[in-house]
Amino acid sequence: MIRMSLLDVVAITGLPINFPYCTPDMQLKRHYNVVLTSFYSDFIAHNMGAESAKINDNEHVAFLFYWLNDVLLCSRSVQMSKFYLPLATLLHEEKSLNLAKLLLGHIFEELGQFVCDLRDNKIISTGGPLWLIQLWLNAVFENFMTKSDSGNTDKQYIDGFRLSVFKPNFLDTELDDDKIWAIFPLFHTCKDFEDDQLNFTHFLRHNRGLAWLDRLLFPDTDEANELAN
Repeated sequence: MIRMSLLDVVAITGLPINFPYCTPDMQLKRHYNVVLTSFYSDFIAHNMGAESAKINDNEHVAFLFYWLNDVLLCSRSVQMSKFYLPLATLLHEEKSLNLAKLLLGHIFEELGQFVCDLRDNKIISTGGPLWLIQLWLNAVFENFMTKSDSGNTDKQYIDGFRLSVFKPNFLDTELDDDKIWAIFPLFHTCKDFEDDQLNFTHFLRHNRGLAWLDRLLFPDTDEANELAN
């Protein structure tokens, strides 16, 4: 029961959960000229326009394609994955897509691959959006984190900005391995979700992020309660 939810993804990233889902039958308005080289550095060199020129449609699709591969979904391959090109094109054409669910599904897929590799005694090839798992863990273990006083956490900011400056501060731990092993006793001794140390509902009540999350989770009127349900 202790796992990342769609609510967590939305609170941390602010990504939309709008319908429709990205499906194979979505039609693109037109074809875009993106040079599909293998490696990231070559891809940038072949698709970047002149410095003083206005960014064109092809360049923007190429940027989104690179962003999906390297920054958001963090492909485990050292080469550009053509799998994300249709998605980049749909984003360029301003299609309303459920990016939060896509990101969460990608995380579960990568974690499943990690488990299979461990079970088969294979070398784990890390990949996927592990950055989001780290931010989620920072929220769960917030009571064991050193928090930076810098930065603004007003409602206009998503929770990810706040969580990104947290640093683990487990007692009697100096090495990263010690900090990782300190996590296991916390889970092992936790008998219910009323634990004072761990925060399993970290985004249930918060004063930042998307307005509809703050407004609808705890409605005061019957009309608002119907909308929340």
